[in-house]
Amino acid sequence: MCSSRPSCACDETVTDADRTSEETPEERRERLLQTVARLPTGPGVYLFRDDRGGVAYVGKARSLRQRVKSYFARSPSDTRRAVRFVRRYVHTIEFVSTASEHEAFLVENKLVKRHKPAYNVKLRDDKDFLYVRVDGTHEFPALDLARRPRKGRGRHKYYGPFANAGALRRTLRMLGGIIPLRDCSDREFASRTRPCLKHEMGRCCAPCVGLVEKPAYDELLADALAILEGRCEHVVGRLEQGMSAAAASQSYEEAARLRDQIRYLRVVTAPQKVENVELDEGDVVGMHRAGELTELAVLFFRRGALVSSAHHTLQTELPDDELMASFLTAFYADGRPVPRDILVPVDPPDPELLSGQLAELRGGPVAINVPRRGSRVRLAGLAARNAEDALALAVEQRGHQRNLLEALAGRLGLERLPELIECYDVSNTGRSSIVASRVVFRHGEPDRSLYRSYRIKSTDGQDDYGAMREVLTRRLRRRESEPLPDLLLVDGGRSHLGVAVKACAEAELSDLPLAALAKGGRRGRSLTLASGERERVFVPGRVEPIELDRNTPEEYLLQRLRDEAHRFAIGHHRRLRAKESIASRLDDVPGVGATLKKRLLQAFGGTRALACASIAEVAAVKGVSASLAEAILDHLGREPD
Repeated sequence: MCSSRPSCACDETVTDADRTSEETPEERRERLLQTVARLPTGPGVYLFRDDRGGVAYVGKARSLRQRVKSYFARSPSDTRRAVRFVRRYVHTIEFVSTASEHEAFLVENKLVKRHKPAYNVKLRDDKDFLYVRVDGTHEFPALDLARRPRKGRGRHKYYGPFANAGALRRTLRMLGGIIPLRDCSDREFASRTRPCLKHEMGRCCAPCVGLVEKPAYDELLADALAILEGRCEHVVGRLEQGMSAAAASQSYEEAARLRDQIRYLRVVTAPQKVENVELDEGDVVGMHRAGELTELAVLFFRRGALVSSAHHTLQTELPDDELMASFLTAFYADGRPVPRDILVPVDPPDPELLSGQLAELRGGPVAINVPRRGSRVRLAGLAARNAEDALALAVEQRGHQRNLLEALAGRLGLERLPELIECYDVSNTGRSSIVASRVVFRHGEPDRSLYRSYRIKSTDGQDDYGAMREVLTRRLRRRESEPLPDLLLVDGGRSHLGVAVKACAEAELSDLPLAALAKGGRRGRSLTLASGERERVFVPGRVEPIELDRNTPEEYLLQRLRDEAHRFAIGHHRRLRAKESIASRLDDVPGVGATLKKRLLQAFGGTRALACASIAEVAAVKGVSASLAEAILDHLGREPD
């Protein structure tokens, strides 16, 4: 295992303390080449530092010397992207040699998390990805939704991923009218004594009260999963037989209902039949570059059908092969299922090393290939077209966002465009502890991977100003690990701005652009402006606030920031209050922990039914002795025998 400083076969740092700002590019190149000549030939991790000493990029290699050397020009006319990257951003090279290629992967991961390099691929958290989960431990499982497959839980089966969460939920709702699976919680299922309303509507076969046997339910479940995977021929055939029988018996309403279900199934699965290819389980990556922007599109194929896609827009100067390696590492390290085959547009450096790392995540072999012929070339072309189309939309969107940023910079008198904006809000209902939130907009759009929630630690009472000062102080202390924003915005008026100014002065950051956003004549926490009301922005060094005109770009952007911060803070506050209110009456019973409490509630459906049970019934629950059962019932206030 690697410690905070990796334990490696050889650990050496190559720096050049005598480097001066007067060094010419050619002198720097010669100095770096001397460093490269001293690199070991074994596996390890290399770090590129910029002119200010910050880590610009962290990479791994099977042969450090060979890999780093490939970044340098072979001739004066060499214009490869890797060469341009070194010329622009690399001023110092460091390395950590390791005992094995696997250890290089671990060290790279740790160094990326520690230094947060500017040019390593950082992916936003894909909250829209959903999987359908089937609980293998339940006799009559429902189709549940999960964000990430849980490792080490072989009892569950996962189907997906599905990129469009809304479309998946709509499909499951429509599916309920065709295949009557249960969709209630396990607790509700266990407490049912008679069929629910959905059974009366024909949307549930009521396994909770024994109206369907397990083999029949398993058949319904298999049909539902087949439809989600794009295989509906068997289900359509069965529905067509039912439609013919209903029409023959003159049950025309039933025949029409079955006809509509058949049409729906064919519409749902038609797009997946377009690309039925010789790729049973695999992901296809497409890439398209335009200036500093790069779009990466990933098409997910499962059982030979296109089931979903994902897109990522990156601002990067990395060469194509290094970008591909960095992207694949970040993409699959976030818990996504790793397929058997990954088709890429360009070979990453050390593909065998990357395949081995992904194979370890998958628990089986993984092949990374650039398709050369046949149907897989067509799939690669499809992914490339998806990337090109998505980048065109991203460029258009960025042009629109740039107009917003230019308008805001001009209105607030900022020296540069606020590409990175942080907005802070404090939530205080007066009934529980204060919480605060930070939302971040990058290039005018939310970057949810950088959102943060804060629990106030050192401020007593309902003190909004003290809470804001504490949060900003904690944030500014982390300026070494988190780059400072181009604009720091607080939700509030002149007093909140004063708090932000003091926090920046204490952190010796008086030149950090600040602003406070408040509504004119604001009442309560309403997110909408009253008639004639205008947004007001307080900035340091100005007595009167800046009043924004209605329906202007700068007003639109600041309103989005403030409302998003408010929404995020209120949501965090509500989650904390809900967590505190969930406390069960069983929490105070000695000997009843979280696992036992869950078993009791699942067995009886709630504390009310549990209190009415007998000692023998409670003791029948796994882990409950007769004495503990008696103590539980006494605590719940049962009637004495």
